[in-house]
Amino acid sequence: MVRHDPPAGQVRLRLCDFIRSHFSAILEAWECLVRALPVASPLSAPRLINHMPEVLERIAAVTETSHTRERASLDGMPEVHALDRLDGGFDLGAVATEYSLLRKCVLRLYREENAAEVPLEEVERFNEAIDEAVRLSVARYAEARGRTLIALDRISEAALESSDVERFLPRLLEVLLETTASVDLAIVMLCEEEGILRVKAAVGTGENELASFCSRVGKGFVGKVAAERRPLECRELGARALYGVPLMEAGTLIGVTMVGSRTALEFSVEDKLLIRTMANRATALISRAQLAAQERAARREAQQARSRLESIVQQMPAGVVIAEAPSGRLLLGNAEFERIWGQPFLAASSIHEYRVYRGFHPEGHPYAPEDWPLSRALLKGETVAGEEIIIERGDGTRRYTLQNATPVLGSEGAVQCGVVTALDITERKLAEEELRRAAEFRERFLGIVSHDLRNPLNAILASASFLRDDENLSDRQMRTVHRIVRSAERMARMIEELLDFTRGRLGGGIPLTPRPTNLRHLCRHVLEELESSHPGRELRLEAPGNFQGEWDPDRLAQVLVNLGKNALDYSPEGTPVEFTLHDEGDTLRVVVHNKGAPIPAEQLPRIFEPFRRATLDEGHPACGLGLGLFIVQQIVHAHGGTIEVRSTEADGTTFTVRLPRRPVSR
Repeated sequence: MVRHDPPAGQVRLRLCDFIRSHFSAILEAWECLVRALPVASPLSAPRLINHMPEVLERIAAVTETSHTRERASLDGMPEVHALDRLDGGFDLGAVATEYSLLRKCVLRLYREENAAEVPLEEVERFNEAIDEAVRLSVARYAEARGRTLIALDRISEAALESSDVERFLPRLLEVLLETTASVDLAIVMLCEEEGILRVKAAVGTGENELASFCSRVGKGFVGKVAAERRPLECRELGARALYGVPLMEAGTLIGVTMVGSRTALEFSVEDKLLIRTMANRATALISRAQLAAQERAARREAQQARSRLESIVQQMPAGVVIAEAPSGRLLLGNAEFERIWGQPFLAASSIHEYRVYRGFHPEGHPYAPEDWPLSRALLKGETVAGEEIIIERGDGTRRYTLQNATPVLGSEGAVQCGVVTALDITERKLAEEELRRAAEFRERFLGIVSHDLRNPLNAILASASFLRDDENLSDRQMRTVHRIVRSAERMARMIEELLDFTRGRLGGGIPLTPRPTNLRHLCRHVLEELESSHPGRELRLEAPGNFQGEWDPDRLAQVLVNLGKNALDYSPEGTPVEFTLHDEGDTLRVVVHNKGAPIPAEQLPRIFEPFRRATLDEGHPACGLGLGLFIVQQIVHAHGGTIEVRSTEADGTTFTVRLPRRPVSR
């Protein structure tokens, strides 16, 4: 040893004493250097320093033997430290670097305080202690890592044998028992609903008794491990030692692994490291197996749902096609769709390929691929209801279809797919066309007949009127002439109604000749005519205000006469019929009201249809064609007005007509 005299008054500290008295400074300097290692940088100070104070104390004890000549050892602390670092993810290079940096810190600080003397023998003993610590750490690390890798390989083999958790877990626990001699019982409990932990696998002593064991999070030893989510030790359930490890996946508790020993008072650091490592690997495998099981279940459910959907679609009486968005690829078409189109379902892969299906608007121009209701649902999210499309079938014939399409939206509102339904309405369209032609023929026929009947009828009326003026006729002959005149006049009114009906349905509406008219005067004149033809009946008129306007007075008189006659015919004798006119500025309102039995509710919606009457009972026999109210409505509409009816038992029947004062453009 090279010796130097220390400065006067200064006492040199031995290296071992220096280490003990400068623990904090040494560890602080060491921590700063070790933090440069990537694996050490995220660790907290307690987790990083961990066993290093005990290791440093044992190194100081070994260094002191250069003075005492006694025997001293590192007492297993490097092995414990190595296992801790293995558990923390350190590799061998990082473990060796830790000791190299510790050596550097101790010697640098010691030289800074004892620059006058370098104790070579003590330094040599210190270096030997550091080298021994490195050797022991490396050996223990390699041994534990090799044991762990073997165990993990066996776990992986067990997982490859079966992806089913129920079959995989017992094999995993068997590997744990075979690898760790102190363990004679191992169980895995997985989380179920409402915080319940239930045994899924148990291997070892007492496994049968534990097969049905369950616990709740927070209750008992297993529940405490689950609640605190960290490894715990205790003595329970007749075992001398218990060790529990939570199974955590991405911050979520999926279960707990518990091992027990009836022989050991506690598990060694290496055993606990191995148990935790195997538990972590098991967690990943269990999670993967559960996800695989969920995926298989989801696939089965999706397949079953698709089968149900296909079954439903195939049995629907309408043609149905389902397509994915946005491509337009056709996924499914049912048998009715094929029947309507007269060809097999063509699974187009895009909207562009919809051109193989030919369709036409009612006006005759063809549908482009993007014009189809299904395309609009897929591309624009449009809902199409009741669109009439003429399709060209595979054999070249054409059919009428009624198509509806709707988009199916995902959770975020994007279109996922589209559905179109098609109904074959060809027979209905043909029937409607036949009815339309028949109705048109009937109405034209009535118009022609009515027009042609007027000439002979006018001749009858003229002749009867001439005879009525003949003073030489007897009373009996005169009565006959009067009957002829009344019947001819009645027939003339019926013919006029038929002509008005024909004009309303086929001729573009009833023609009008508007001119300045006072509605109150017109209404009073009509009431006088009705009173003369219905002696003994009371008709009332209430008309305060201005009722001057421009209308066709003859046609309005026809409206008032028909409504008045209708009210008189369907009201009891002795009850009045009331006409009320209301001045509402640019609009006039005419109200005709009568008491009596109401119009049946089921007839009200069709009361203005041609060839219908308000009632057909014994008290009101049929005495016309049933065109009166239809013609009234047509005349009111021709004036730009509206008409409505209300009829109840309590209030009787009220017809309300609203007319603009001035003509409207038609």
